[in-house]
Amino acid sequence: MPERLVYEHTVEGLFVRGLARRISPAVKQRLRQSGLDLDCKLLPAYPFDTWARCVAIVAEALYPHELQAVAYQCLGARMVEGYRETFTGKLMFRVLQLLGPQRLVARTEQNFRSGNNYTEVRHSDISTNVVELWVNEPGPTRYVVQGAMLETLRAARPGDEGVRVDLIDFTAESVTFRVSWTEGE
Repeated sequence: MPERLVYEHTVEGLFVRGLARRISPAVKQRLRQSGLDLDCKLLPAYPFDTWARCVAIVAEALYPHELQAVAYQCLGARMVEGYRETFTGKLMFRVLQLLGPQRLVARTEQNFRSGNNYTEVRHSDISTNVVELWVNEPGPTRYVVQGAMLETLRAARPGDEGVRVDLIDFTAESVTFRVSWTEGE
């Protein structure tokens, strides 16, 4: 199996844009020691282990009183907010806003694969407004995926208070979510 990589624009979406001016010099130093130097041009890709370590560092630093799952979900939302500001993100979100939620969820693998080289997704339509998604996201970064998916759906369905992404099962290497939204396009 090839090395799992997270691409530059995903790293930029979270660490440069999503967390702009929220990362202290001390946290920047910890990130640098873990393989992410925010004072230099970003690399084209980072090993998944580097990504996971750096996510853990900022989650602990920015959300010290939150449960790990909540902190990572917040980072997932901020990543999407920041990613929407990147060139690739702007293009992707224009397309996603034209899709209904069911087609958007069906494209989850393609959407995440634009940010890494490893995501695999299987989806099962439960009803017209409920889908179960299995994602091969290992460890606690599953909660980043959860927050990112929720923020993506919220961006695609502004004002829909019924948008939810609930974690229903996970293993060390994968996670299953139940994704739902208010019926009607």
